[in-house]
Amino acid sequence: MDFIEECKTLSIENTINFLKEFPELAAKGAETKEQQINNILNFYSKKPQPNDQTTTPDYLVSRILELVFKNKESERELMQKQYNNQKQTEMMIGQLLEWYLLKEGKNFGWIFTAECVRAVDFLKMENDRWIRYQIKNSDNTENSSAKDIRTGTPIIHWFRRFSNPTTITPKLTKKGTINKNGWKKFQKELDKRQKTLDLTPFKTPLFNWDNFPDEKLRERVSEEGFENFVISYFQNGCSFS
Repeated sequence: MDFIEECKTLSIENTINFLKEFPELAAKGAETKEQQINNILNFYSKKPQPNDQTTTPDYLVSRILELVFKNKESERELMQKQYNNQKQTEMMIGQLLEWYLLKEGKNFGWIFTAECVRAVDFLKMENDRWIRYQIKNSDNTENSSAKDIRTGTPIIHWFRRFSNPTTITPKLTKKGTINKNGWKKFQKELDKRQKTLDLTPFKTPLFNWDNFPDEKLRERVSEEGFENFVISYFQNGCSFS
């Protein structure tokens, strides 16, 4: 059995079991066992790949690009195609991130839910309790509805990349501790610096793999590993072989 078939079987079995225990967490369109199986089978039957453009671009966007950003009118069709290609590529990267974690996380108990569980992408059973994960490609790709659903729940949120890397200059408070403003996404770094009151500027990272929420799986996943996985996928003609 290849990894796709094995993951598919595990997804069906565990997602159904989870929603038997927590039926109120079923996503819309995944309330029944039949719907859950169909969602999962549909996910595993489709692989990320480029599609022909089916929508007509808004001509006004091109006009504004030409007026404001000095794009050449003679290159309008090329620019539209490049924009469409970029949007598709960004979407495929997000999809392939799920496949990468599915492949690497299979032996660590990670199960993909295929949009059967509200605001949850992966499940893991550990110490007789379910751990729920929401995975995003970037820190700015979570929509407000998903965030509202996740807030106040045990769902663990993780994203791959920081959309706006910057430099944080630590400052001391009147109490002699480092001011927490700007450190929300870098709590571990702040905790380390609080012990020594290290005030050297901190250049925030481009990627977030060091904060991957599963400590054991964290040793297996990385940006280099993900990049190699993606490149290999496309070099093999959109195949995981």
